[in-house]
Amino acid sequence: MVGISSAGIGSGLDIEGIISSLMAAERIPLTKVSQERTAINTKISIYGIIKNSFADLKAAADKLSSLNNLNPLKATSSDEKIVSASASAAGAKGSYSIEVSQLAKAQSVAAQGVATADTTVGTGSLTITLGSYDSGTNTFTNNADKTPVTINIGTGQQTLDGIKQAINDSDAGVTASIVNDGAGSRLVLTSKETGAVNGFKLEVTDADGNNTDTTGLSRLAYDPTAAVGAGKNADTLQVAQNANFTINNLPVSKASNTVTDAVAGLTLNLKAQTTSPVNLEVGLDDTALKTTLDGFVTAYNKIRGNLKDQQQKDATLSRETTPSTLERGLRNILREQVAQYGIGLSDIGLSFDKDGVLSLNKTKLDTAVAADPSILEKVFANTATTTDARVKYLGANNMTQEGTFAVNVSTAYDGSNTIAGTINGVAGTGVGNTLTGATGDPSEGLQFSVVQGASGNMGTITFSKGLAERLSDWIGSLTDEGGTLVSRTDGLTSRKSRLDDQEDRLNLRLEQVEKRYRAQFSALDSMLASMQQTSSYLSQQLAALAQQR
Repeated sequence: MVGISSAGIGSGLDIEGIISSLMAAERIPLTKVSQERTAINTKISIYGIIKNSFADLKAAADKLSSLNNLNPLKATSSDEKIVSASASAAGAKGSYSIEVSQLAKAQSVAAQGVATADTTVGTGSLTITLGSYDSGTNTFTNNADKTPVTINIGTGQQTLDGIKQAINDSDAGVTASIVNDGAGSRLVLTSKETGAVNGFKLEVTDADGNNTDTTGLSRLAYDPTAAVGAGKNADTLQVAQNANFTINNLPVSKASNTVTDAVAGLTLNLKAQTTSPVNLEVGLDDTALKTTLDGFVTAYNKIRGNLKDQQQKDATLSRETTPSTLERGLRNILREQVAQYGIGLSDIGLSFDKDGVLSLNKTKLDTAVAADPSILEKVFANTATTTDARVKYLGANNMTQEGTFAVNVSTAYDGSNTIAGTINGVAGTGVGNTLTGATGDPSEGLQFSVVQGASGNMGTITFSKGLAERLSDWIGSLTDEGGTLVSRTDGLTSRKSRLDDQEDRLNLRLEQVEKRYRAQFSALDSMLASMQQTSSYLSQQLAALAQQR
């Protein structure tokens, strides 16, 4: 009998076609798994878009919960080339007339020249002391905030270049450079900071035994109280001086030309002396405020659009309730009012149309802010009012509940101890003159200060959570562990993992089924081929018998 080497060759059956058709039927469950996984991947992607849009909205809401963003300030100078400014606190609002008679400068001196930067100067040590020099009394007063620095100059550092490097490596409050003035190389020392208090003197301990003459290392000495050539051996290029100026005719002197502590919340940049007053106006930056509000409107409409799209017929999430639930929760928060003040978004020009799209009426916003400059804080930010002026609200966290809480101080702050007392009848945590609400109590995280020496019943503090804070907390709850978006995404991811396992099992089964089909049809092929050969043989034999008759 002839052997069969390929299925179907012996019998003539289309065994490959038969197996292919059978396996196509067997793969139907695998196709369904693949289709379901694709659908799940699409859902996970859509939820990712929704989460990202919520994150954008939370970032916009967080901006609105910041008092700096709700009260952005703009400082306008009549001459930016002379005086410019920036403002960071509402207390800086106002009009200022600035006159600058003197800019702050750093002290600078130049030592006697030598031939080149590689010329040997001498060995010993240098002591640099920062402080202020009074020419009237010829006295030098050390800067109490700075420690004198001694720099050893050995044989490996005795050239002008080596001394320059040693000084710069010492962090002594001055910088050293070498300038060739045409006649030779000179060591130039300059204070790192401006201001009269940041002048310096340089004292020398010279290896040649004479610390004040003009030879050896002592040629670098500079003591402004000494005689020229006898300890004051470097030339004065610039004396250390303060910036002297007036604010609304009040004289002010500061060590720097960047002044941050003259008016609270206002930074002045003094650039040149004035010949006439520079007028400075500090007020609300309407453009920045409206940009922040526009950003919030855009972020809200984006997530609202995402959620609306997924509620349409044939949308990926059309059969899920999550999009409609999230949209309803979002809308409900923004349509709330801040109970303590009886105001909401509509009072500051933010309104929804019939389709739920949010828009800003800037004219209404301007009118509202003009009538009540703190209205944006009341609508968006956490705020609190107290019945006792000695109690000042400082802040709260997302665990603080809205409400009115009694304040009682049992141990007054005396300037050095820690305050003790209760909030809402529960002992708070004291740090200095600050009390914080206890963990687990509705006042948890509520923080306020009490003036020094005050104790006993301090009235009440009423805390309100602004809409931006409420919205931010709500969005945070969606993405926290166990939150709606996290749970839904985790559920889909878990289902996808089970489908991956199911696919692996189905692929293994299909391999086994195909092997079985091939074995069965190979046996059938061989059997049919054998039967065909037997039939042919019998036909030949019967034909031969018929011829013998």
